[in-house]
Amino acid sequence: MLRRFRVLATVLALAGTVVGAQSSRWVTERPPPGFTGGFGEASCISCHIGNDVNAFGGSVQLAGVPARYVAGEAYVLTVVLQAEETSIAGFQISARHVDGAERGRNAGRLAPLDDRVARSDSASISYLHQSREGAETSNPNGAVWSFAWTAPSGGGDVAFHLAANSGNADNSPLGDLVYTHETTVAKR
Repeated sequence: MLRRFRVLATVLALAGTVVGAQSSRWVTERPPPGFTGGFGEASCISCHIGNDVNAFGGSVQLAGVPARYVAGEAYVLTVVLQAEETSIAGFQISARHVDGAERGRNAGRLAPLDDRVARSDSASISYLHQSREGAETSNPNGAVWSFAWTAPSGGGDVAFHLAANSGNADNSPLGDLVYTHETTVAKR
């Protein structure tokens, strides 16, 4: 009986290490595409479990979004994650058309401004997210990432869907805090 317990404990410990390594890898390298929380997608809470979305008084916001956009104009936008005890952090964002034949498709172009932000494409949707360098944070109360958005030349309203993760760096999917945000901007 004791031998079975030891074997089971070893198997569970190894499984926890693999899950933790997988969770940590996604935060430090890149999240899998399609986890912004918009257009029927899940958010980071699918993998980072144990807390409700937008819990504990933290937040994620998107700064720099114009009241109305000008077709083809470039804007610098900033993801601002605020959460106490942030040891490691990540995010994912997309910009998509809200209405019409283009609904759910890319709206404009998202581009990194530095090595802290990277881009991934999946199913013809572009996502920006933290890079390995961008996952590191020197501020225990959150993280900030900036990028460029070039507004689409056609179409109407654009929705930005954003999910961010304040991680505790324990190499497990438990105890991390996930925040989501949606911003819609109309064409001028």
